[in-house]
Amino acid sequence: MNRNPAYRARSTVLSPTIPTMGTTLRSIRDSLGLTRLTAHNRHGVSYSYLYEIEADKCTLKLETLEALISGYKVDPLLARHLRELRSAPAVLMPRERLRRRVTSNPDWMSHLDDLQERGVLAAYLDPFWNVLACNELFLSVMPGLEKTCSIAEWLFSPIAQEAWVDWEKEAAWNVAYDKAILGLYRESQQARDLVRHLGPNSEFRRMWASSVDVNYGRDSDSLLHVRHPPNNEIVSYWLSFAPMVEDMTILLATAIPKPYAGPRNPSTFESPTRATDTL
Repeated sequence: MNRNPAYRARSTVLSPTIPTMGTTLRSIRDSLGLTRLTAHNRHGVSYSYLYEIEADKCTLKLETLEALISGYKVDPLLARHLRELRSAPAVLMPRERLRRRVTSNPDWMSHLDDLQERGVLAAYLDPFWNVLACNELFLSVMPGLEKTCSIAEWLFSPIAQEAWVDWEKEAAWNVAYDKAILGLYRESQQARDLVRHLGPNSEFRRMWASSVDVNYGRDSDSLLHVRHPPNNEIVSYWLSFAPMVEDMTILLATAIPKPYAGPRNPSTFESPTRATDTL
């Protein structure tokens, strides 16, 4: 057995679950390589109280949470996540109710067609990136998406690793986003569905355990790079997300094609040729 304290701390990172205050604070402490005793030197919270907090056996006072945030020196996004976990969960309609709300709106649906004619990929999504409605161009960058209508699930399918050039980066970003959204909408059916479908996936589990980071939005300068069949042409897309309702539970996602501007390395440009040869 490895007796290195850092090894033991990392090995205790929990499997993918809907985040709670206790499990999240435990993961943060473990990622820093701290015991509950040494963590006390960071924030002043006693061993016994920290045990109860991490076991979700008590309601955390706001001043205690702020002491933990300060002591662990977490970044602003992770601090936001912790504060959201202390607050009541946000309400999110089930996916099918949101889908009916979208598809019953003729103006919203016709807008998808208008964007299709202009060469713009477009979809209405819920906060978990479940597709409520989309145009054909949107489906073209994610072959097989129509089977689940879940971008989060599709991203961890074998075909996604072939289709998206920066798959590792995109998948890691998505896992960090999933953590934030799972915490915010932790009592929703979508949260339970996501953990049930992706929890057993080895790549998802690896990325979940490798970092405590969370995020809430995509950098507008971060392009998505996609390899299109049948000729494996690589295209970059500029992504945008706009809320359609006040509570931001329905988003309009658009992707505008741009000349390829992704990583330049031999595998990026040689693999399409090799893939074509094997067809």
